[in-house]
Amino acid sequence: MDSYEQPIERPGDYEEQKKYYSGKKANNTRKSQVIVLPKGKDIVDMVIGKPEPTSDKKIFDERQPEFAPNQMFQGDKAYQGGQSMRTPQKKPKNKEL
Repeated sequence: MDSYEQPIERPGDYEEQKKYYSGKKANNTRKSQVIVLPKGKDIVDMVIGKPEPTSDKKIFDERQPEFAPNQMFQGDKAYQGGQSMRTPQKKPKNKEL
């Protein structure tokens, strides 16, 4: 599972600009999320064009009720703290994981 930002043309209306402005990319963007099967062969779910700023975890939390309660997911560190979510852990310096 991962999310990405797609740049869009800057809207003319100031309120629209605020809705799509991404401070991270310093641009107007829409956020999309893709959930795929383990080897990336099949797309399971896709969210396209969410206005910024929206966190990856928030997008996932909105979509999670559509999956089975015991379904496990794997994502990057942006998804930490999500239910049914496995995220990578960094190995502590000079220690074992």
